[in-house]
Order: sequence, then structure tokens, then C-alpha cells
Amino acid sequence: MRFWLILTILVNLLTFYQLLRPGFFPMQDDLQAFRIHQMVACLKDFQIPCRWVPDMGYQYGYPQFNYYPPLPYYIGGIFSLIGIQIIDSVKLLFILGFILSALTMFIFLKSFLNDYAACLGSILYTIVPVKAVQVYVRGSLSEFLAFIFLPLLLWSSLKLIRIGKTKYLLWLAVSLALLITTHNLTTLIFLPILLVWILTIISLEKKWKMFYKIISGVLLGIGLSAFYILPFIFEKKYVHLETLLGGYFDYRQHFVSIKQLLFSNYFDYGSSVFGLFDEVSLSAGIVHWIVALLALFLSFTFYKKYKKLSITLWVLFALESIYLFLMHQRSYFFWEKISTLAWLQFPWRFLVPSAFLLSIFGAISAFLISKLNKNYAVIFTLVVVLSLILLHGAFFKPKEWLNISDKDKFSGESWEKQLTISIFDYLPIFAKLPPNEKAPLLPDVLDGEVEFLSYQKGSNFQKGEALVKEAATLRLPLFDFPGMQVLVDGMLIHHINNDCRREEYCLGLITFNIEEGKHKIEVQLKDTPVRSLGNIISLVSLFLTAFLSIKYGFKKFF
Repeated sequence: MRFWLILTILVNLLTFYQLLRPGFFPMQDDLQAFRIHQMVACLKDFQIPCRWVPDMGYQYGYPQFNYYPPLPYYIGGIFSLIGIQIIDSVKLLFILGFILSALTMFIFLKSFLNDYAACLGSILYTIVPVKAVQVYVRGSLSEFLAFIFLPLLLWSSLKLIRIGKTKYLLWLAVSLALLITTHNLTTLIFLPILLVWILTIISLEKKWKMFYKIISGVLLGIGLSAFYILPFIFEKKYVHLETLLGGYFDYRQHFVSIKQLLFSNYFDYGSSVFGLFDEVSLSAGIVHWIVALLALFLSFTFYKKYKKLSITLWVLFALESIYLFLMHQRSYFFWEKISTLAWLQFPWRFLVPSAFLLSIFGAISAFLISKLNKNYAVIFTLVVVLSLILLHGAFFKPKEWLNISDKDKFSGESWEKQLTISIFDYLPIFAKLPPNEKAPLLPDVLDGEVEFLSYQKGSNFQKGEALVKEAATLRLPLFDFPGMQVLVDGMLIHHINNDCRREEYCLGLITFNIEEGKHKIEVQLKDTPVRSLGNIISLVSLFLTAFLSIKYGFKKFF
């Protein structure tokens, strides 16, 4: 086992070693460092869970993590707080994504196959075009990190069904919560695999009584992530979401041809476009589908000896075929009928679960070959690994490298650009359009006379002291959003968001009247009932998880 694990790690190193140098690299979603930067502001203000960030939306503030999965940025924020540069934190998260996804895949495959299979499956899961695209082209950190948790979900559910120990129920719950809070769209498209896997294993093992434990684990996982799930579901009406579905993000522009999916080894650093001239790899992996077909062929040969494994492969292969079909133009009628699919934006998002399934099939092919002859299995594994490196190894590098530091990233033109990237996404609904100018440092005095003695902006609050010489109307440089409360001298007062005087179009900013005198002003985002309920459910679920871990022993938990 040691040799195969070491080989897995060494091959894995080829995918990220270029990230170990100082500096940073350009990516299409150039918000990863900025999101961590904003999360650090939340953590410093003890805004936990972080929902509102101060500088997005051209510094009018944004409910970024009320909707966008926050887990990667919590981790990145912690890295930053202990002294790691933010741009280095981004690189470290990508590196951990490569390493941990390979290890979790190895552990999962080793639990029901053998060393050869675990090694090959893990490497197939590592050197696959979609991972190179996610890291070095798109920079889709959250979607990339989701790869870590897919094997853990199947591993924990398999162990729970077969053994029934509570620790596997906890692993299932924690893995599900981590996936949900890392990338919700991957969660959505992976759940059918998890459900089919569970039903198949329960049926083959004839352990239907374990289904209640599976349900318990899933519910606990949902409970752990309720602080994010509930606001995401029930507060979507308070932000603009139309830009997430239109224009470039209209799924109808991003279907994949059979040639691109199965036969092309093209790679570039451009974008997915309408038609067949995408400047990015949309391949499922040539080697991946070939070894998957080999596994299918061998499963018929070994059916009598490995009946359960063969049936499981056939079921998952059918699911893989559906995922491949959903990326092709011919599946358009499905996308039209199932409106939820539009939120995926890109049909080729199914490359993530596809890569996972194809890697499992490749592992099964190595396992079955080892039952014919172990030497054949060794040769087969090494040939496939070499083929992967030769075909796709060159994909795993940045197009260019920038010799910059955090100071460069968060100053000057770079800083100004980050303030407005994706400015319409999750824009509070009270704003008709995004702002076209940076938020002022002080509130706008619409009428009356006010002198500001002090004013401070925090992650989810603004406060200051004002000398009001004549009764006035103040408009704060802060979007209104459910949960925003305005206090004057500690007393809650009424505010509006539709006084749009001297604005080109209404930005939905917090506005209120204030009387003459010296006053302390404070506005802060508070939890709505939905957010409070989510927080409570997550806290109770966390205590329950900790209690069960202690009861059954942390050592046994791991």
C-alpha cells in the first residue's frame, strides 16, 4: 500500500508544484483573494456567521455570504489571521484541494477495492482536464474544493450501511455539511449519485434497516449547514438574481459537443462560448472514458464472481451516461422542462460528477485486472498513469505569473477593479442598478446642516458621532437590506430606502431623519427570524455532533 500511496502523492505534486513560488496568477474569477479579504474583516469584527461584507458593491456593502457558500473563505480568512498572505492563502487552498481530494478518493476506493485500484482511481481523479480548468483558467475555488467531499460521502454511507457505527453517521453528516457550505451547485448535481449509491448498496447488502441511520446522517448534515441553507432559500427574494441566469450565464450558450467531450484534448485559457469554438477544455478525459468502458466490459466477464460490484458499476454507469447526455445539445428539452437546471448556468458543470464516476470506473478496471494477474494490474496502472501525464499533465500550470504581494493586490487599479467585479450579483433588491461611483466616506446630508465628528465603517455596521446644527435627513453610504437597524443615541428609529434625491437612479440606501443636537449614530445588520432559526439549528446540530463524538470517543470518530 505504501508504494501506491506514495505514487499517488508524487503524481499529485505535478499538478500544483508551480503554485509553491511567491506571487500570484491571473484567473477568470478574480474574486477569490478579495472574498478572503472581506471574510477577514468579518472575523476581526466577530461577525460569525459572516453574512455582510463592507467593500463589495463599490463599498456600499453586500450580503455576499448570505448567499455564496462561505466555508473556503472562512478557512482562507483563518490562514490570513495567522500571518499568511491572502494571495498565498488562495494558493494554499488550491494545493489542499489537490492533495485532500486525492487522499479522500484513495481512502474511499481502498475501502472496497485494493491498492492498485485506489492508486489509479485517485490519480484519474487528480489528472483530469476539468480540475486544470477550475484552478488555472476559471479560478473556481469553491467548485474545485467540492471534489474533496464527494468520495467522503460515498465512503461514509458505504461504511454506515455495512457496519452501522455512529462514527460513520457523523462522517456522513459532516461531509454533507462541508459540501453544502463549499459549493451548493455541486451539491445539487451530486445528490442523485449519493441517493442512487445508497439505494444500490442497501439493496445489495439487504440492510434496509440502515436507511433510518442514513436519513439521520443527512438530516444532521443539513442541520449543521442550516445557518447558510435557510437564508439562501428563503431570502433570495431580497437580492437581484437575474444576472445569474441571463447573458453569458444563459445555459443555452454552453452545451458541449461529443467531439469536445470525448475526443478532444484541446486546452487553452479562454472562455466557454456559444457554438463549437470554446477556448477552454470541456473534455471528460480521453483516458478516463476508455478505462471506464474497459471496466464495463470486465464487469460482464467477472459478473459471477463479483456480482455486487458489477451491478453497482452498471447502475453508476447509467447515471454517468445521463450526466454526459445533459452536457450535450440534445438534452435541451430536459433543461427546458426542469427549470432548476438553469441555475447551473453551464451544462459542463456536470464534468465534476462525471470525473468522479469515471475515476471510480477506472479504479474498478484495475481491480478486476488484478484478479486476472497482479503483474498485469501493475503494468496497466503505470501505463494509464503515464498516459494521463503525457496527455493532460501540461494543462496544470498558470498561463502567466505575477510577481505581486497582498499590497499590490489590494491597492491601486487592482483594488478599484475588485470593488466592482460581479457587482450585480446579490445586489440588494432595493437598488435599481449597481452604483457607478465608489461609496462616499461620510453620509450624504440631503437637507439640514450636520457636522460629522467621527465616522467608522465596519464589516456589517457603520457608526459615528454627529453634531446636527439644523434638523436633517441623512442618507448613509450603505445598502438597505432586511435586518438593517438604525439607532440614534441607542434608540431604534425608523428608516427608509427610497429617498433618491440627487441620485441618477435609486440605490436603495438607508435614509432617516435626525433632530438638532449631538448624536451617536449606529446602523448594523441584525439577524432576521430566518437567519436566527438557521443559526440555532446549526448550533444545536454542532453540539449534538460534538456530544456523539465525545460519547463514542474522538479516536473512534477518526
